[in-house]
Amino acid sequence: MPVPQLWTAPGLALTPTLNRSNFNRMPNNSNGKCACSLTPAVSADTYQNGYQQAVEDFAIAHLLTRLKTYSDADFDAAWMNLTQPELESLAAILIRDLTVNLKGKAIAGYLNAMRHGSTDIPPNLVHLVFPPPSIDLPANFPNVQTPRYLYGDKLRWIPDGDKTDWGIAIGRFYSFAPHLCAWAWCYLIWLDKLSPSSPWTVADTAWENDLEPLEEVA
Repeated sequence: MPVPQLWTAPGLALTPTLNRSNFNRMPNNSNGKCACSLTPAVSADTYQNGYQQAVEDFAIAHLLTRLKTYSDADFDAAWMNLTQPELESLAAILIRDLTVNLKGKAIAGYLNAMRHGSTDIPPNLVHLVFPPPSIDLPANFPNVQTPRYLYGDKLRWIPDGDKTDWGIAIGRFYSFAPHLCAWAWCYLIWLDKLSPSSPWTVADTAWENDLEPLEEVA
């Protein structure tokens, strides 16, 4: 089955159109010839829903929203009264410009973060300069950011749901954090006996930005 058309004009619009050539061809039993059925291979509603999901998945919807409210010294969307077709054309042009001006260092940084951290890339990662992963200490070590926590501090992992682990900091080390594309402090936490993970491990490591003092939660 031919792929439905995604653009009204190549590279210049984001509005979907249904390719009417995608009608099912059904045999006409009366004369043995083929006739076009009036039922499309992909319904308009199904196609539209799929298109909208793709727009969300590939962050195009976020780009359109950003363009609607963007403002700096050179451009103010509020004064431009942008129409929807203009927004879509601008988004398509910007995507095409990004494709032409890809940087290997940025791609390597994102890939490294996804492989060693999370697929949920922090928004501030977009503005970082991506150093290549390295086992070498930074040139300014030990003159780096002072550790936030001390040995003996009662800490817990910042919750991402109803349950989280907690314990006491018994050590720390300075290491490259792939999900941050930067060096950071990492802590060794001796888990409390009531911590959810204590039945199968006595200790675990955690990056400084993933921890918070237990007292603040009491």
